[in-house]
Amino acid sequence: MTTTAPYELLYFPIRGRAEQIRLLLQYAGVAYQDHPVTDWPSLKSSMPLGQLPVLIDRSAGGEWKIPQSAAIMRHLARKHGLSGTTAEEQVLADVIAETVSDRRGKFNPVAYAHMYKTAPEVVAQYWTDGLALTKDFLLRLCSMNKSGSAFFVGAKPTYADFMVFDLIEAHEAMKPGCLSQDARIQSFLEAVRTLPALTAYLAKRGPSELKA
Repeated sequence: MTTTAPYELLYFPIRGRAEQIRLLLQYAGVAYQDHPVTDWPSLKSSMPLGQLPVLIDRSAGGEWKIPQSAAIMRHLARKHGLSGTTAEEQVLADVIAETVSDRRGKFNPVAYAHMYKTAPEVVAQYWTDGLALTKDFLLRLCSMNKSGSAFFVGAKPTYADFMVFDLIEAHEAMKPGCLSQDARIQSFLEAVRTLPALTAYLAKRGPSELKA
């Protein structure tokens, strides 16, 4: 697929690990081509690590293929001022991003149990012990923002907020209310959902591939 947009995002036609990237790009207000990959075997060998997502960055001329969702998020955040406004905020954003990536790694074998061939007892244990730990981490991270805003880092969103938002949404798609009952989490979700740069995108996107 050819495009004149500065960015092209390659991923399967689901939310998965690419949704946080889409949210960031939408919020940043930069043009991008969302390329749903439906013939992965023919494309795999041309990807840097043989996996998706991959962001093709053409913003400076040429073509730069960037793998790994967390690396893509940080790259875009640096380019578009979404890493935090102070050194303290930048470190906090990275702490949050690392924590979310860790929890996402624990959650994915549950969310995609059929693909991972996850044992039913492992899935059941996540929805008790694993979920409790995820919730505890989120509330601890909430308390680290001293700005008084509903976001996780400062007074305005950073790339880490979109990672948190996507993690919560993925859980909520499978178990509605499992992470959103706390008032701080509710305020955060509402703050992200009502961002003017995101409202149209959130209204038109398809449903999550994850099911209750």
